Formats: sequence, C-alpha cells, structure tokens
Amino acid sequence: MIAHAFRGPHNLYRRYQAFLESSVTALGLAALVSLTLWNMSVYPANWVLVMGVAMAVLGIRWPLLAYIMAVSAMIYPLYTINLYLAVIFVAVSVLGYRLFVHYLGATLLVLSTPLLAKYHLHWLVPILGGLWWGGIAGAWIGGLAALWGKIMGGMAGLNIDWLVMAGQLPNAQEILLRYHQANSLETLLLLIEPFASTSGVILYNLLQVIGWAVAGGFVGALAWRKWVKYRAPWSILVVTAGGGLIMMVTHLALPYWLHEAITDETVRALQDPAGPLFSLLMVIIVSTAIHSFRESLDLPVAPRRSSKTIIRKRKKEAAGAGANSLSRRSKAARGQGKKDRARPDNPVPLEEPDTLDRPRRPVRVPKQSELPEWEPPRDESGLIMLEID
Repeated sequence: MIAHAFRGPHNLYRRYQAFLESSVTALGLAALVSLTLWNMSVYPANWVLVMGVAMAVLGIRWPLLAYIMAVSAMIYPLYTINLYLAVIFVAVSVLGYRLFVHYLGATLLVLSTPLLAKYHLHWLVPILGGLWWGGIAGAWIGGLAALWGKIMGGMAGLNIDWLVMAGQLPNAQEILLRYHQANSLETLLLLIEPFASTSGVILYNLLQVIGWAVAGGFVGALAWRKWVKYRAPWSILVVTAGGGLIMMVTHLALPYWLHEAITDETVRALQDPAGPLFSLLMVIIVSTAIHSFRESLDLPVAPRRSSKTIIRKRKKEAAGAGANSLSRRSKAARGQGKKDRARPDNPVPLEEPDTLDRPRRPVRVPKQSELPEWEPPRDESGLIMLEID
C-alpha cells in the first residue's frame, strides 16, 4: 500500500530530477536574497517581491543569470552603508563566481549560517556539506561557514565566539551605524578587529574555524564509504553523531584551554549547555533524516506488478487447493528435485516459479567512482599482441 502511494511521486522525481533540484536551489537563493533586502529596508516591498520572483524563475534554467541578479541587487544596499563594503563584495563575487555558481547549493548553505544560528541549527552546515559534497568540499564548506558567521557577527558588533552568537541574528541597523562614516582604512580595521584584538583571540577564532572544517571533512570522508552507503540510515546516524561530537568538543573544550581569550559572555554561555546539546541533537536527527530521504530518492522506481501475473498466480493457487493430495509432490520428491537442479550439468535455476512473480525491491545503483577499475587478465593465453612499426 505504501509502495503504491509513493511510486507516483518517486517516478515523477526520477523523471524530472534535475529540474526539481535546480528549482529548490533557485527558490533558496531568491528567499535568502529577498529576506536580506527586506531587513535592510532599502528597496520598496513591491520591488523586493518582483526581484525575488525573477531570481527564482531565472535560477531554474540559468543559474548564472540568477547569481548576477542577486549580486546586482545587493550592491546598492551595501553602497548606502559603506562604499568600501560594496567594493569588497563586488570583488569577491566576481573573483569567485565560477565556484559560487557551480556549487550554488553549497554557497546558499554557507550564506544561511547566520540565519540558522538564530535557531541553533548552524551546526547543520558543515555536516550537510560533508554528506552532500564529500570530504574536501565539506571541509571548505565548514570552514567558510564558520568564517562567514564570524564576519557577519563582528560587523554587527556581536561577540564572534560561536557559543555567544548562537541564538542571535546580526542586525542591519547596527552594521549601518558602525560602517556608515568609516573610510577605507577604518573599514578594514572594523572587519579585522574582532578577530585580532590579542594573539589569544586570533588563535581561539582560528581553532574554531578549523574545528568546523574538520567536522565537515570527517563526515564527508565517511559518508561516501561503501559500508555507510549500504547500511543506511543507522550508519548515517553514527557518522553525523561523530561530526556533531567534533563540533561540541570544538565549542566546549577551547574556552577551558584558552581561558584568557574568552569574555564574560562566553563564561555565561558555558554555564548553560542547553544550546550545544540542542544543536547536537538537531544535527543527528535532521541530518540523518534529510540524507536518508535524499538517498532513497536516488533509488530506481519500484517495479509495478501486472494484473496478468496476479490473475495467473491466483488461478494456480485455486487449482492447487482443489486438486487431489495424491497428485501433489511429496517433500522428499521436491528435495530431490532441488538437488537435481543444483547439479552443474543442469542449467535450470534454483528459484521456484512463484518467486519470479514477486516484486523485487529497488537496488541502489553504484556510482562510477565506486566501480573497480578494469585490469587485463595476466594469465590469459587468448590475447593477441599487436606490434605496430
């Protein structure tokens, strides 16, 4: 019953997989940019709505055009805050546009880190990055997400320790007040100052960024192993729990080691571990559920049983029930028949005819990277060696 209910949507997804996934990415880009523009209160509300819809429509077919439109829409609000912030934003967007467009989903995941941190879901970024894009990409996603969240928190005047930033969202008005009258040198100093007030603070923030990168790389390196693929979802639960524990150790152990680099806000956050525990629980539950659902969508569609096969099987059962018991084969005869069919000179398969009518469960098709490389046989005498002069 459940298979019949989900066969239609699964078949639809498999047929239009590229279109649906690009649609989700385009909607995410449009929603993130529209929410940012709405909070900055620069464009009228109708313009924000129109630009969001245009980005969503363009992103389905032309991600590069949607990316250009998103960057263009953000230049003027940043210019109203500070000219040099707008210049830095344009420079980074132009230099990295190839990677940003190619990995548009990962880019959205990194950019949404401050928003997820408000709801204590920011630990999902490196874990999902590792699950979906592998070890190296997961490490980059985790490190960039930690750095991006710290930059946004520092621009808004927040404490950039992730223990303190969890549950807070940078305010656009605070960024405006801090950067509106700053020149080029003051802008750079305001960006760097939260990271480099002392040598201990530099090391503290650097190790937090490295901890996020290690968590994403660890999850990505294990998630693509064969034993994880074929033992899901319990193997995914173990992998995500390992990544969440790395994140917890990074956030809770560093303050006790580099105690001279922490502030009173960090000390108060350490006294209430409910936030990190909630983040760890969300990492395990949400990451396992999302990744398992995503992997199940990649399976082939379950085969549909034909009505002729069902009718034929019912006729066989009815004929067998009404026949005389003397005409039935005994257990010994059936056992002897199986032994005869198991002989090497007998090509008849071992399966019973009724097992061929049963619907087979979909089997996961291995990716090309998981297949072994072909090697020519060494002891094969039938090979023909050609020598070309």
